[in-house]
Amino acid sequence: MSKLALPVALLAISYALFFGYVAATYGQLPPKIASHFDLYGNANGWMNRAECVGIMVAVALLVPALVISSMAGAGRIPISFINLPHRDYWLAPERRQAALAVLRTYSIWFAALNVLFVTGLQRLTVEANLRTGSHLDMTQFAALVALYLGAAAVWTVLLLRHFSKIG
Repeated sequence: MSKLALPVALLAISYALFFGYVAATYGQLPPKIASHFDLYGNANGWMNRAECVGIMVAVALLVPALVISSMAGAGRIPISFINLPHRDYWLAPERRQAALAVLRTYSIWFAALNVLFVTGLQRLTVEANLRTGSHLDMTQFAALVALYLGAAAVWTVLLLRHFSKIG
């Protein structure tokens, strides 16, 4: 099985969850949605439903595409622009393609993480708008952000650990 199979499957599942959730909840949202909240979870910015959901869909599509395309394009930029541990070793001609393949694989994992994060944001936005007063649960928001940052930290450590080894 390809090393890409698992992260690609996770990315596909992440998108299925996101688009399934958006489709299932779109009709439940009011025409005017609280889309921005202060530090206490009080709504202080609104959009119409189509604009708000459209922005979330755009973020769910564009951020992962940017992550994947930037890593996929790493082979076309000068080596001096790539910041990796032991860069000269890993990007030597005999190891360059394998190193770039690792970067592509990690980019797909990170893209899936971002789609899951946006799904969580969409869920919190929907729940806030279904509550009287359009109040965002800041405890859940903080937990979502902490989970995302923790997962991003693990992703970073694993990526750096992979390239910290020589030989």
